[in-house]
Amino acid sequence: MSDLMRTFPIRRIVEHGPGVKSFYFDRIMDAWPGQFLNVWLPGLDEKPISVSALGSDWLEISVKAYGPFSSAMMRLKEGDRVGLRGPFGHGFGLQNNALLVGGGIGIAPLRLLAQVLAAKGYRFVALLGAATRHELIFADFFKEQSDGCYFTTDDGSYGNRGLVTDELLPIIEKEKIEHVYAAGPEVMFVKLKELLDALSISYEFTLERYMKCGIGICGQCVLDGSGARVCVEGPVFDREALQEVTDLGLPHRDASGKRRA
Repeated sequence: MSDLMRTFPIRRIVEHGPGVKSFYFDRIMDAWPGQFLNVWLPGLDEKPISVSALGSDWLEISVKAYGPFSSAMMRLKEGDRVGLRGPFGHGFGLQNNALLVGGGIGIAPLRLLAQVLAAKGYRFVALLGAATRHELIFADFFKEQSDGCYFTTDDGSYGNRGLVTDELLPIIEKEKIEHVYAAGPEVMFVKLKELLDALSISYEFTLERYMKCGIGICGQCVLDGSGARVCVEGPVFDREALQEVTDLGLPHRDASGKRRA
């Protein structure tokens, strides 16, 4: 891990659809699935973004336009320099007979997890959902790497119409799933947790919170209830750790510490 911020040129940009892109850099560091980088746009801001894939000589992050920072990322061009430091955080464990549940841009960190699981010979199935077809990023990759792949979209443009949580229980039974990994919006986690706790199936979710330092000093990303720091003890939390979290699914606190309405 390096807390030293350095800038690097973007080697390549892939546009998945309106407002969704992947950015490629030289492989300047290693990362474990679930870990994140602090990404800095000079003169604007710094945000945590998960590593979505690693190649022999490249590193990938994937971004969806939400606010000013991610929208500014959409305007970058190949050759532009971006600040990167990390990797930070506690990542996923490795489990066999697993289900990877991704919602929207939450599919991105599961891509690196799928790379590692496949390389080590673990069996896994993917369940990916998004608002519409073009937001189902890396669909072909998951089809190739997994032992089964299921899709949902809110508008029915690809896969089944509906939410990933609508499909969860039948897939767990059909595929004999023993562990669930999830990344995506926290409203999805609330329902997943309810369903999985009832089945007594182990799981790991990757959470997001507003961060300042990224190394556990400022306390900005502390979770209510458990007091765990997302940047150090997370961003990946297992079933046991999540039982103590009381703000799961609630609006996140902003830079002032005030919870958004």
